[in-house]
Amino acid sequence: MNYNELYKKQIQINVKEVLKDIDTNEMRLKIRNWADKFGYDFEEIKAKVINDEIFRCVFAKEPSRQNIYQNIAAKIIESVDGVKNFKVLPSGGKNAYFIINGNIFKGENLISKNQDAKSIDFYFEYNNFQFYVSHKYTKDEGGAQDNQYKDIQEFLKNARDTSLKNTIFLAICDGDYYKRKDSKTGDSTKIERLKKLTDNRTVFVITIDELKAFLNKFD
Repeated sequence: MNYNELYKKQIQINVKEVLKDIDTNEMRLKIRNWADKFGYDFEEIKAKVINDEIFRCVFAKEPSRQNIYQNIAAKIIESVDGVKNFKVLPSGGKNAYFIINGNIFKGENLISKNQDAKSIDFYFEYNNFQFYVSHKYTKDEGGAQDNQYKDIQEFLKNARDTSLKNTIFLAICDGDYYKRKDSKTGDSTKIERLKKLTDNRTVFVITIDELKAFLNKFD
């Protein structure tokens, strides 16, 4: 799955949406704020947006803020033959799901358990197994990206302690970030290090392209 190509397609869609939304309150505010910031007249900048496609890109929505990578992964998982009851889980609130010390908690029951726990992204069933999935697409290096890496590590550590029957915890890690060397190990990539944190029995790390073959093991 080429995330970059789908990202570029979404960018093109978003640029076209700028014209469609030109007279909405949200877009007018965005143009006005930009004009005020750089000392231009609102109508001048609005006309520039309408007539200059390149300049229009300034006001296009950023696909990564539209959960594009999560949406792509969700569509792929749901399309695999045999996957049932697929759900994109809430990222927070009382209906979110968390894995803590091998047990699954809903947000409404999380009080005093672990306020720093990260929510699980997807749920689905395959044959007689339940799957709880943490998904990350991470491209570049940086503090925020390193935090995503740490989130996956915490997910795996908490999942390893599970005694739940017919339950699989799956970390799907995509993007160039996970192909690069881990600074702490030096000789292994980040995804290789993550795989060392699994038990390969109830907890696994894969890429989205490996999903179909991986699920065949549970036939």
